[in-house]
Amino acid sequence: MTRYAAILVLLGSLLASHATAQPAENAFEGSLHFNVAFSGGDIQDRAQVTMLVPESYRLYIKEGQTKIVMRGGMIGLTMGEVVIDGSTGRGYVISHMNSKAYEIVADPNLKERVKPVIAEENETITIAGYECRKYKITRTNPSGAMTQYIWVTDAIQLDLAASLGGALKDSMPFWTEGLSGFPLKISTSFPGTAMTMTLTATEVNPHTVDPSIFVVPAGYAIEPIDPQQLFGR
Repeated sequence: MTRYAAILVLLGSLLASHATAQPAENAFEGSLHFNVAFSGGDIQDRAQVTMLVPESYRLYIKEGQTKIVMRGGMIGLTMGEVVIDGSTGRGYVISHMNSKAYEIVADPNLKERVKPVIAEENETITIAGYECRKYKITRTNPSGAMTQYIWVTDAIQLDLAASLGGALKDSMPFWTEGLSGFPLKISTSFPGTAMTMTLTATEVNPHTVDPSIFVVPAGYAIEPIDPQQLFGR
């Protein structure tokens, strides 16, 4: 299971890197719900990963701030929430079980990564009431090539370069440079396994979000993120 841990620990960043700052004239405020499904690969591997990762995510977005609430799996239990402030480029994994906030820090090795290759596919579908275009994303990482298919709506425009400025942007392995819009479906095949993970939006709910939900709880110790510590290793 350790071969998946480094990717899965920052799984919230997969969504958050697409969800922070937006142009004021088309700023989305509200929440979105995503379900998670796995297919392919070895049955035992799939069962182990299913026990590890959340079964669903709920995102809250307000003026460049993002909160991700994870439900189900060991990650949902130990790392239930992620908050990211796009204006400061700082993010935290909040563990209510440990009364701690683990800061998402920059990985200097990612600064030299190869830009992703983006290819538009000839497909348009409606997801949660929004028309989405399909793209194929090929990423080259030290562990090998990773392929994603992303269905993006133009109804929510994003400024990715501004939203994840500074060190935090370089720590986001799923940040898609050169692609705007909001992904409502993300299908990822990871290196070294035939397994595919698919996140699909089931609800998009524009509403006023209380700004207090993006704050690290008072009294929580702030520490650097350590995947092994989070999983009790």
